[in-house]
Amino acid sequence: MAARDLGGSSNAESTERLRALVERLGEAEDEAELERSLGGGWTVGFALAHLAFWDARQVAALQRFVRGEPFPSEDLATNDALQLVAAAFDPTTVGDAAVAAAEELDRIVERLSAQQIDALRASGKSYAIERAPHREEHMRQIEDVIG
Repeated sequence: MAARDLGGSSNAESTERLRALVERLGEAEDEAELERSLGGGWTVGFALAHLAFWDARQVAALQRFVRGEPFPSEDLATNDALQLVAAAFDPTTVGDAAVAAAEELDRIVERLSAQQIDALRASGKSYAIERAPHREEHMRQIEDVIG
């Protein structure tokens, strides 16, 4: 199925860009690139964990939505909680997790009907299906730091 254009940069394009960035980081001689600071207590590795988490979170939310359950609300403390446990993540696989979550999200969005997409947009949940802006924001931050 062709990638659905949800406006702006598509999810599929951002997933491919994320894959290329993760491959580039994987070519580094050591894990130092993943530990580089992005400011605000964030590192490259944490930004990748953040991307993995939020796409995975939207996958779970969309799966509920598709089953006819209400779209779950978000907890404003999620990023803070994620930052506390992110140090336990394997830095050599967190990028792969981000790509896998992005791919799964893209597959789910592709299977949504036009009515489901319209319902999500009407309820202010377009962020769950239009993931490219979020991915692009953090990829730019990473690229600014690693050059």
